[in-house]
Amino acid sequence: MTLPWLQNLAYPPKGGRDLRIDFLRGYCLFVMTVDHIGASSFLLYITGNIQFYTSAAEGFYFISGLTLGLLAARETFAQTVERLLLRSVVLYRTAILIALGFGAWSLLTGLRVWDDPWPKKAWLEPVWPILTLRQGYAGSEILTLYVLFMVLSPLVMLALFRKKGWLVLVVSGALYAISQVRHDAINLDPTNFASLFLPASWQLLFYGGLVLGFHRADLSRLLARVALLRNISSLVIVLLAIALIWNYTHGSSLWPGLPALALGEDNKTNLSPLRLLLTALYIQAFYVLVTWLWRPLNWALGWLLVPLGSASLWTFTGHIVAIGVLYNIPAFVNSENLWAGTLWELVALLGIWASILLYRRLRRRASSPATATAKLT
Repeated sequence: MTLPWLQNLAYPPKGGRDLRIDFLRGYCLFVMTVDHIGASSFLLYITGNIQFYTSAAEGFYFISGLTLGLLAARETFAQTVERLLLRSVVLYRTAILIALGFGAWSLLTGLRVWDDPWPKKAWLEPVWPILTLRQGYAGSEILTLYVLFMVLSPLVMLALFRKKGWLVLVVSGALYAISQVRHDAINLDPTNFASLFLPASWQLLFYGGLVLGFHRADLSRLLARVALLRNISSLVIVLLAIALIWNYTHGSSLWPGLPALALGEDNKTNLSPLRLLLTALYIQAFYVLVTWLWRPLNWALGWLLVPLGSASLWTFTGHIVAIGVLYNIPAFVNSENLWAGTLWELVALLGIWASILLYRRLRRRASSPATATAKLT
């Protein structure tokens, strides 16, 4: 998917882990961190401040599903199901630890968290709803939807391994269509499930990504047969994405009715059809740009984004911790200075990045003696 004159800049064809996926997921987590911290910052001009036609959340769920599909395509069904269930346990545990951990932090210290203060009188009341994923706290809601999708993924994998990916797309598309007509039709909405978004709508991103990831090799071979059409389409997608950014920054002069169809909490919570299409457009546009311009982009940003994306759960948890710390620093809370806000957000991002590298270095060092002993024996 590379234009001929960009060959020297493009992502090199190779096997193994696709660093473009880590790069893009890292970018989503970068955007998520900046937007959730919410400081007055120059970085908001890059992220959109949760006010754009799509957001980091849509990209995060799609890429999570895509990654699962890519891994499953190289495994047996039994291996895939085992990994899915183990990952579900890890995600559930992390969501609960975030909610109860910050709940205890709020209750015992009285310090601020990324939520309302934990109730002091009925302090046990939220515990059971949190354990059953009917309530979240301090950002854990973002993970609970992920847990739900992961728990249901073995059924999707069964269909994929039986070569019935079309059935997954039909069922997923039908659920999405129903959710747009009746938000309460599936009885899973943000009022009775700990999610910031409508699960019946957002599942299309996750499972659509999963199906694409599972069939990626087949799709690549198919597109290679129509390379010229593929390249022209990719260029059109990138140009359209740029035009819509111009439209957004110039008061929607090209399409005055677009904000009402794609922006706002309702369109995001329910993932309106136009917002879904715009999300697909920007995911493809970013993937094309990262493919075409991999060498300069990786040189400039890969050192930061690839580690953030390859340790996504660590990065997500780290950004929740960073918010909890920053919200209790008066110099951060009371500042409206763009330079100061940018500095605080960079400190948070670089702190998360450094913790990933440090953890990996310590883990390698801890495993080195065992590896050396194994070689000797």
